[in-house]
Amino acid sequence: MINGLNLDALGAYKETVEKDAKNGMYNGGIKATWMGGTKVGVETKALQLGDEKIPHDFSFTIDEPEQLLGAHSAPTPQDYVLGGLSGCMMVTFVAMCSVKGIELESVTLDIKSGLDLQGFLGINETSPVGFDTIEYAFTVKGNGTEAQYQEAADEVIKFSPNYATMVNKVKMNATLNIL
Repeated sequence: MINGLNLDALGAYKETVEKDAKNGMYNGGIKATWMGGTKVGVETKALQLGDEKIPHDFSFTIDEPEQLLGAHSAPTPQDYVLGGLSGCMMVTFVAMCSVKGIELESVTLDIKSGLDLQGFLGINETSPVGFDTIEYAFTVKGNGTEAQYQEAADEVIKFSPNYATMVNKVKMNATLNIL
């Protein structure tokens, strides 16, 4: 165990995926339900990892600030997007440091971005609707060298699924069901 990660278990899992690629297939999802106004309830669905179905029962609420007609009672959708991105990047960074034998004392990841709401509001058609730029910075303390930490940060760019989702074009397949 290093940094709370069982590297033997990681190695064993990696071997199962090398033996049969289907063991590395991850499928999951959520169900979002409108709760009135700008509030949305989100429930996670079971995960599928290879042939294994993993119970995954979590829920959270999304809301908007009062200026955007919300009650400011929960994080915004953008908070969850950035939070999901940061969680995946952090796990990847810690895993890469752990594989290198680096013992970490602390790691933080600050992420920031902004939206030009003129695009969302339909005021300016040249304003982007989503994030234009996301800035992030790792702050780390441990027994690694600057070069080792930089290599781990570079590996985040290469191996973090949520990082890849943000920088690569993702196909969106839509269905509309009318009750």
